[in-house]
Amino acid sequence: MVKRYSRKQVARTLAKYDLDEVEIVLRPDLRLRMMQTADAYALLDDLIDRDAGDRGSTRFPYWAETWPSAVGLARWFAGPDAPAADLACELGCGTGLVGVALARMGWRIRATDYVEDALLFATHNASRNGAGARHSVSYLDWRHPVGAPHRWLVGSDLAYEKSLHPQLERTVRALLQPGGRLVLSDPGRPAARPLLDTLEGAGFRHRVESIEVDWKGVAQSIDIHLFTRPPDGGSQPHRT
Repeated sequence: MVKRYSRKQVARTLAKYDLDEVEIVLRPDLRLRMMQTADAYALLDDLIDRDAGDRGSTRFPYWAETWPSAVGLARWFAGPDAPAADLACELGCGTGLVGVALARMGWRIRATDYVEDALLFATHNASRNGAGARHSVSYLDWRHPVGAPHRWLVGSDLAYEKSLHPQLERTVRALLQPGGRLVLSDPGRPAARPLLDTLEGAGFRHRVESIEVDWKGVAQSIDIHLFTRPPDGGSQPHRT
């Protein structure tokens, strides 16, 4: 279900955080100015304090900053060989870079996340970058994925934690149409390999491209994984 936030709701959410604005150049004619939190590590410390020091119950707020994999995926879609604009669902949108970029390039985007503040940041960034009606946001829990299947699913740096792989795989199966395309970016994390292998084992066609990203003075190679789901939906992998 699409969530709609008022300007007051967005402003109230942004006011809770120390903010930082970053400019991201996707190509000479496409520049985005994204609002994010100023220091995700300081935000984590604050969350731990609120949770009475129970570090084990507090997850790092990955959603709250822009990551090189998101920059790489957005630039890949902005490249000359990228697919034509279509309808897509963004998984784990965070502050919204990939979805906002796609909307600016003519795609219709349903940006999803588990954290509501991420949806509010994505809403703000979509508005300030002129994404317009092509961009919408929805809450999505990978443990119980709901919604109509899409021809395209996109996401950046989602497979960093192996414990989340079964949930992410379940979401892909629920929300990607047979014959549909899944595009994931990842900075070559070994932790992502089991998920990639699982999808290949289920019959998804898989190819990898790479794109170089210089982010905060550090050059990184970002892998762009392109999966095509079999027309019959693919096999259910055996799990021991």
